[in-house]
Amino acid sequence: MTSNRLGFMSHTNTTESLHESLRSGRLVSVFGTKDGEHKLSIHYVVDAGASGYRFFQFAADRPVTSITAITPAAAWYEREVHDQYGIEILGHPDLRPLVLHENWPDGVHPMVSAVGSVPWASRPYPFLEVHGDGVCEVAVGPVHAGIIEPGHFRFSVMGDRVIHLELRHFYTHKGTEKLFEQSPVARGMLIAESVSGDNCFAHAVAYCEAVENAFGVQVPRRAAAIRLIGLELERMLAHVADVGALCGDVGFTVPAAYASRIKEDLLRVSAACVGTRYWRGMATPGGVNRDFSSAAASSLAAAVERASGEFASLARKVLDTASVQNRFEGAGVLLANVARDLAVVGVVARASGIALDVRRDHPYGAYTEQAIDLPVFHYGDVLARARVRINEAAVSAQLISEIAANLPPGPTCAAAGFEKDAQGFSAVESPRGELLYWVSCRRGQIARCHIKSPSFQNWPALPFAVADNIIADFPLINKSFNLSYSGCDR
Repeated sequence: MTSNRLGFMSHTNTTESLHESLRSGRLVSVFGTKDGEHKLSIHYVVDAGASGYRFFQFAADRPVTSITAITPAAAWYEREVHDQYGIEILGHPDLRPLVLHENWPDGVHPMVSAVGSVPWASRPYPFLEVHGDGVCEVAVGPVHAGIIEPGHFRFSVMGDRVIHLELRHFYTHKGTEKLFEQSPVARGMLIAESVSGDNCFAHAVAYCEAVENAFGVQVPRRAAAIRLIGLELERMLAHVADVGALCGDVGFTVPAAYASRIKEDLLRVSAACVGTRYWRGMATPGGVNRDFSSAAASSLAAAVERASGEFASLARKVLDTASVQNRFEGAGVLLANVARDLAVVGVVARASGIALDVRRDHPYGAYTEQAIDLPVFHYGDVLARARVRINEAAVSAQLISEIAANLPPGPTCAAAGFEKDAQGFSAVESPRGELLYWVSCRRGQIARCHIKSPSFQNWPALPFAVADNIIADFPLINKSFNLSYSGCDR
């Protein structure tokens, strides 16, 4: 296995070296694989800081010892590996099914078993029960009002105060990683775009960069710059929409409507400049499928600058409104030590005092030539998460303006062949945080593609932020995390 710009594949595959890396680093992902001889392996990805990402691989033909006691962030990953591959995890504190629901039979594991015809099953799911005088359970979902995707939230409350919240997701699990198998390498980005609709360009770029790293493809500088514009525009759109949605959740409807209008203006300009509102179909292994004309680049930069000014003015009004401050401040606090234990990423991490951003820490593409201004707050509440988004939108607008005004000349795509066997990975900073793709390719086809979604990483932290708040504040706290059901149910 070869090194690349993000780090290296570790050859010291010992339990001791893994544990040492976890003590000094941050768990990024845990996933399973099956080779051509049907032998199972379990993989661990650790962010070692300046040393890059470290990879560990162990044979899983026998039970594997859980690392959840060392790093609680591993809990969901190990449950998923157990569900998907049937790998036994010894010492896990809670090995209830995660991805598989009550209608799924025991002993059938989607990543290694035949799933063309799976018999219907019926088995109980034991939710945690909180006992005591005056304790009530409130079940919300999985079917919700509006158009959001399904997710079940089970509250244990004392009066209005939340004592405990338990999540149950994966009602629309798409089996995306299974869909990747045997798909052509050159077209895998079409599947990647489907993982999380509002972050589709980040997923496409992450997939493409994993393939490019696997096959040693050098992306032209102009293509890398265009990708940066698309990634920052996607981030800006997400943050504007999220702040507007937070306003809507506290009844501040006029700013919510203005935020929607600002987002729509940017989407229309995007469609006019590159032919797509959400940049679907733009990324391809080797670069991008469409170029910017000088006029289009100038038009987009002008629209972004105008939207940035309008959003900054809107944000000042929002943050200066006493009723909004009253609802945002102190609500949904995620303590820094909990955030570190669960290895949260993105806005959620930066609002809890964790200065973490792939663009700065492990720069990729055109970010290698940029200095990223990283807004970090230490309060960990709804207000802090809103302020991170507001500041980051301004940073994104500045980056777009600078790059659009100085697009390098040259081609927008490099020729590449994908017929050899290769493995590679990439990490990008999506609007929700660190997004990682790992691919294994054989003879032009994808043998395995693992997706580490920032939403999968951050969902387990939500109950800690909700505890000890009133149940009426749950929609607001949940929106301040703004996690993707689809991205989690990948």
